[in-house]
Amino acid sequence: MRKLGIGMLLLMLVLLTGWWLTRPPSTDLIFYGGPVLTVNQQDQVAEALAVKEGVIVAVGDVASVMAHRTADTQVIDLQGRALLPGFVGAHEHPTLTAVFAGAHDLSGFTHQSNAQVWSALRQAIAATPPGEWVYAGGLDAILVPDLQVPMREALDTLAPDNPVVLISQTLHSAWANSMAFREAGVTADTPDPGTGSYYERDADGGFTGFIAETRAMAPFVEGLRAPLGLAGRYGDTLDGYLSQGFTSVASLGYNLPPWLARLVALRDFQPRIRQFFYLVDSELQYLPDTPDHDDPYFRVLGVKLWHDGSPYTGSMLTSMPYLDSELGKTLGIEPGSHGAGMIAQQELVERLCHYSREGWQVAIHSQGDESNRQVSRAILEALPAGAGQRQVRLEHSVLLPPDLLPALAERGVSPSFHINHILYYGDRLADSIIGRHVAQQVLPVRRAFELQMHPSLHADSPMFPTEGFSLMQTAITRQTSSGQVLNAAQAITVQQALRAMTINAAWQLGIDQQAGSLEVGKWADLQIVDQSPYAVPAKRLSALKVEEVYLAGALQYRRE
Repeated sequence: MRKLGIGMLLLMLVLLTGWWLTRPPSTDLIFYGGPVLTVNQQDQVAEALAVKEGVIVAVGDVASVMAHRTADTQVIDLQGRALLPGFVGAHEHPTLTAVFAGAHDLSGFTHQSNAQVWSALRQAIAATPPGEWVYAGGLDAILVPDLQVPMREALDTLAPDNPVVLISQTLHSAWANSMAFREAGVTADTPDPGTGSYYERDADGGFTGFIAETRAMAPFVEGLRAPLGLAGRYGDTLDGYLSQGFTSVASLGYNLPPWLARLVALRDFQPRIRQFFYLVDSELQYLPDTPDHDDPYFRVLGVKLWHDGSPYTGSMLTSMPYLDSELGKTLGIEPGSHGAGMIAQQELVERLCHYSREGWQVAIHSQGDESNRQVSRAILEALPAGAGQRQVRLEHSVLLPPDLLPALAERGVSPSFHINHILYYGDRLADSIIGRHVAQQVLPVRRAFELQMHPSLHADSPMFPTEGFSLMQTAITRQTSSGQVLNAAQAITVQQALRAMTINAAWQLGIDQQAGSLEVGKWADLQIVDQSPYAVPAKRLSALKVEEVYLAGALQYRRE
């Protein structure tokens, strides 16, 4: 408590001494010499752009923009590079990314075989003093096909003197040894947290070591979530977003306390990125009495609810049964099961009515087709046709049935698509989890565009890398890592993909009048990219390099 009090006093000192300014100090700028992708209503490409006091004041041909030049203006020759709006991260988890940056890496992005994974785990255990927790993240039976997941007894043998927790890459499951269960206070008498979230038990009632969903995992990761211990890693996470061209990021639950998130985002006492928070139930003490849309750098926008879970734990709620496969057995998915809803229908209706009446957005995690149908029925009951825009967001939308979309569009509902399910896990979804027929129905992005629902794309970091051009590439090509194409009819154009990463995401956050496109009067949140995404083949988009990033005209990142 004393440390938290000191932190809050420090933030008050920053505020009272005027270090938290309206915008970062910026130089008047003119960019020319390369394509300026405005992402305006017509997706026009301009020749030049001028910035004054952190705001765009001119966009157009070189001659007209240069008329705004003064003796104090810094003129930047793009030398053929492209100027774009900064990406808007519609659904990320900066706090969780920072949390798991403190864990040992077992991911399939780093390790290619079972032997490499367990060698890394043994080294981590050997380097940890007895009694101290060993946290390891990124366990992935999809990217590491021969992975053998050790259950409780095997982990007890590996680490008899340390509590050990292994977290999956999806963040929806974990495995722990006996000492971790004891230290977390989870005993044979501990009830499961709720439908779809549980501590798996064997036929005798003993723990197997498998832990399903985030509510059940919470007692095991408290050591990684100590707020002040997270601060440095949180700052590094924000810098990572900036290096990928993101100037705004929405955090969908499991957040730092808002005061600390604001403080850590300062660099030289100025904000480095814009943050937008959605709060989960355990964070509702931070929900203000009324929405506040005045702060340009930090806002609490609403709440995050879960209706179902993940396809990779069998907790995504589907009308079709999960396959009987070796991968499914490794992941702990019961063949023929359908997943489960995590919130009662009437409770969902009541919470939608309550929060929308109070002016808060509600972001609903809903992946399976049956989950989306139940959520849709709740929305139609809670919100009348023509209800206010942006009141409800659908998150991930993996098997969102297209026939639901017209009625949802009438109520201003907007989906954010977890598009790189296709790239990283699409092959295994098709052959081992939901089947090829169902996999050809995933992620109806194009239909959402046709209905003007302002769809966005997201990485759900730390599940997948926060790489905006990779998200765009997958939305256009619909290709898995093997080259298989899933639901080609829902492919979109490069212009639409860029809109999904910029102006549409800004619309979902309620900042589309200030950000998301390069137009006069908007914040000068910009990125310089080595080539225009409009000019390269779709299959090369993920190779584009972000060279510089500006927030309100102030340089925040430059590639070395």
